[in-house]
Parts: sequence; structure tokens; C-alpha cells
Amino acid sequence: MRRTAKIGLVRLLLLLALCQVGCLAESDSAEVAGRCGPRDLTPECCLKQFPGQWERCTGSPEMARAAEAAEATGAVGRTPSLTLKATAAGLIASMAGQTVRIGSAEQRGTELAADLLAKVEAAIVRCVRRADQQVNDYHFHGESPDWDICQQVNVGERTTWAAYLGLFKHEQAWPCLREALDKLLPRKNHRLRPRFYVDPTTGRWEHMPEEMMSQILSREGWSGLKGTIEPDIVILDENGFIVHVYDLKFPCPESNAALWERYMDGRWRDRFQGDVYEEALGVEPLLVSPRWGVSIPRDK
Repeated sequence: MRRTAKIGLVRLLLLLALCQVGCLAESDSAEVAGRCGPRDLTPECCLKQFPGQWERCTGSPEMARAAEAAEATGAVGRTPSLTLKATAAGLIASMAGQTVRIGSAEQRGTELAADLLAKVEAAIVRCVRRADQQVNDYHFHGESPDWDICQQVNVGERTTWAAYLGLFKHEQAWPCLREALDKLLPRKNHRLRPRFYVDPTTGRWEHMPEEMMSQILSREGWSGLKGTIEPDIVILDENGFIVHVYDLKFPCPESNAALWERYMDGRWRDRFQGDVYEEALGVEPLLVSPRWGVSIPRDK
């Protein structure tokens, strides 16, 4: 895990420094709208206030060393810029290619055959469990953090170990997921972290092309993505219709159930993430977690 983790540290560091993409994109809260208040010590804002103090702003000596090495080679600047944000889009934007289509009552996609679906879901679970174990090995010598550790603040004044590890484990899972899905499906039939937005002219949810996302990031930064959603994995049929949706969860501690988060503010206040995904994409999304595998939480 040591070598693999170090390779991914700069990517994780970049995502952390850009205010943790998933939380930013799916919330309308002022706290994540890119404004740095006097008590706002998210990694990006912290680095603006304390340039170069990566360990202070990320809570990780390993990430600080990786950042120092990256800075020495010019790979990472001391404070993230809009240019860097646009470059980062290449790490998280959906793959260009076949159009991703959202089904309707009149036209729906064809789900995967049962045997192939079982193989796909088994591969996703293997990657999730592998990422979970690798990150626990790296930070806790193979042990799973308990509740007390999960609640400890690890970054700034608000980011707990639970939130930090969730982001780290997501990043660790992507290469495995990409390789595993490529072996089972043509690349045009799966997407990792595609982004969707409401088209203001039609009021309908649409897939956000990579070019559109890059333009928004260059012009507005991550705050321009407020109100969009980003499921972790979508599977498409031969016509590009979404037929299966998965979201990864890494509960901390691991004994916690994998559950959909509830939006605390914004346009979906008090609604569950899974309900919004289903309404937007026309497919019931499933959760994937290390302990529980693929699941459909019923206490929504």
C-alpha cells in the first residue's frame, strides 16, 4: 500500500485543496461556496491563509511531504488557482464519448443480464473492500478506526477522520474500479463520477460534458457546480441510457450502516441523497460499502 498510497497522495491533496469536490458540488451552503471566512479552515482556505503549510491544512505529514516534493518539481503550486482547478477537471470529469442518456417513462434502457450484473457488482465490492483495507493499513496498521477516532478532527476545524478517510478511500478505489469495469464492459458502457445538472432551458436533468465542466471551473471555480450531482458509478446500455447507478460509502466506524446522507440546506433540504439521484436519473441507486457490499437502504 505504501507505494500505491504515495502515488495517489498528490491527487488526493489536490482534491482536498480544492475544497473536497463531492461536498462542494452537491451543496448550496455558503460554507462551501468558495468564500473564506475568518473561521473557514477548509484546505483551500487554510492554504490561502497559511501558504505552504500543507500539514497544518491537511492534517497529514505524509501528504505534506508529498506536497513539498510536488512543489519542488512545480507539480503543485502553493495556493490553488483557477488554472489549477481547470487542470484538475481532467482528474474528475467524466470520460468523453458516447452521450449519457437519462431514461423516461416512454423510453428506458435495457438492464444488464443477471450473470453479467452479478460479476460487475462483485468487482465493485472487491475494489471498495480493497481500498478500505489499503487505507486502513496505511493510516492504522491494518486496524479499523473506532468511533472515537472517526469523530476526531483531522483537517482544519471541521473535517473529521471519518470525512477525510471517506475521501481518501474513494480516491484509492478509482484505479481498481476502472480496471475491473474495463475487463467486464466496453468503456462506453460505464462511467466513473459523471456529473449531471438541471438544464435551465428545459428544467430537465442532463449529463454535463467534460468541456462544459472545464469551462465552468475555469470561469467560476468549484462554486459554479453548486446544484449538480455526481454519482460514483453509472452503467449504460448499448444506446447510452443509464440502467444502473452505484454510490460508494465508507462508514466510519465500519460497524455503522451504509446510509444516504440528508441534505441540510439548499434546494434539496431535508431530502436524502439517494432520493435526489433516483429522481434525477430515473434509476434506483444502490450503495456499496466494504462491510455490507451492494445494498438498498430502506430507512430513507
